[in-house]
Amino acid sequence: MSLTLTHPEYLTLTGPDGQPHPGADQDWYRDPWQRRAGCGPTAAAVILTYLSRVHPALAPLAPAGDRADGEFLDYMEAIWSYVTPGARGLDNPESFTLGCRSFALSRGCLLDGQVLKIPRRDQGTRPTAEACRDFLAAALAADCPVAFLNYSSGDLPNLDSWHWVPLIALTEGEEVLLCTILDGGEEKVIDLALWLETSTLGGALAVVTPDPLPEEG
Repeated sequence: MSLTLTHPEYLTLTGPDGQPHPGADQDWYRDPWQRRAGCGPTAAAVILTYLSRVHPALAPLAPAGDRADGEFLDYMEAIWSYVTPGARGLDNPESFTLGCRSFALSRGCLLDGQVLKIPRRDQGTRPTAEACRDFLAAALAADCPVAFLNYSSGDLPNLDSWHWVPLIALTEGEEVLLCTILDGGEEKVIDLALWLETSTLGGALAVVTPDPLPEEG
C-alpha cells in the first residue's frame, strides 16, 4: 500500500535565501532560541499552509501572500505565537494540535485534532505498526499531512531525536513502513516500523483536519 498527498508540490516553499525547498527549516528563524526549539512551529507552518491550498474552507489559514517569495518566514513567526515551545521545546502533542486549532480560529477557520501517542518502551504497550499505518492512512486519504513527534530516534540514522517533522507519504512493505518526511528543508525517507521497535522514548503522531471533513464524491 502506498499513499501520498494529492499535491506534494504545494510543499515546496521559498526560504529566506530566495530558493525553493521541500518544506521549511527551523534554522530560518532569526532568533537563536527559535532556531534551537522551533521544529514544532516549523512543522505546523508547513502543514497549515498545505491545508490552506487543498481545502477551500481553510484558504484563510495561509493566503497567497504568506507563501510569496521571502514571506514564509513571517508566516512561521506568526505560527510561533500559537504553537509555542517551552523550556523543553514543544514536547506535548496535544499542545501542537491545540496551537494549530487556535491559530486557525484566529483566521476564521475550524480544525479538528487527533493524536496517537507512542509511549516510552517501559510505560505499557505501544500502538502496533498496523495501528500507526491506519492512523497515517486515514490522514493522508483526507489530504492532511501528519506531524510526527520523535523523542528518541532509535536505529534511524537520518532522524533527529526530540524533534517534530511533517510526514507526507507512506509505503508499506514486508516488515517495513516507509514514510516520507520533510526535515531541514529536505525530503527524507524513514522506516517507522523500525523506529517503533528501537525508539526508547517513543513520541506521537498528530493530525489537524478540516472540521468537519469534506464529504467524498
